Amino acid sequence: MAHFGEEPFLSGTRGSGTIFFSGCALGCRFCQNYPISHRLKGQILSAEDLLLQVEQLIRAGVHNLNWVTASHYALDLLPVLQQLRTHGHTLPMIWNTSAYESVETLRTFSETIQIYLPDFKFWSPELSGQLARAPDYAQVAGEAIQEMLRQQPNTEFSHEGLLLRGVVLRHLVLPGHLKDSLQVIDYLAATVPLDLPFSLMSQYTPFPDLAGNLQKHPELQRRLTTYEYNKAVDHAVARGFSQILTQERSSATPAWTPDF
Repeated sequence: MAHFGEEPFLSGTRGSGTIFFSGCALGCRFCQNYPISHRLKGQILSAEDLLLQVEQLIRAGVHNLNWVTASHYALDLLPVLQQLRTHGHTLPMIWNTSAYESVETLRTFSETIQIYLPDFKFWSPELSGQLARAPDYAQVAGEAIQEMLRQQPNTEFSHEGLLLRGVVLRHLVLPGHLKDSLQVIDYLAATVPLDLPFSLMSQYTPFPDLAGNLQKHPELQRRLTTYEYNKAVDHAVARGFSQILTQERSSATPAWTPDF
């Protein structure tokens, strides 16, 4: 789909050409894309059929190709991305990821991906273990982001303000877990360039279908408060980030979630 809900410098006026993949390297209990990540809804495509559908997106005029949670398909997907280049398609490729992936996998894309879009989700091993079945999340994600920065150390925009190359960080502030968000911001401030685009997201939306997953986490059955979000933004400013993208509280609605 042509997606208009990404950062403005990715969606532009014609949309980001998103390709969503079923399944996920993580098992986040609160995932807003749960129909595809948890329930594995989707369409089985051969590499050839996927290539044809992506080329339809390109003809529709999207600004880039945005591969969403594709890490567990990486080895099968790489030839598709390479074939797009041999067909003469030059749109920037985005690797849209939870950052829970190996450096080895990322290195296979070093000549193919122009934009990395990692979401650094958790700091606490206890929290990431409870909510995503990944107590080693912060260590793995930290190493992955450093590899992304090694590959794409510079941020480059077009004359129209569209991102052509670089790394964009994301962090979703979770209700009831402000302390963890502040620790994530502290870690990032100490390990990445402070002029990187940094999206602090307030869009967390509780879905009734996931209530059973969150019985032990009642705080996640509500939306984020203005106080929690503003505290996170203020902390990022205080730690020196100079390119912070923020969201209105109105973003916390199912209307912004793709209808899978």
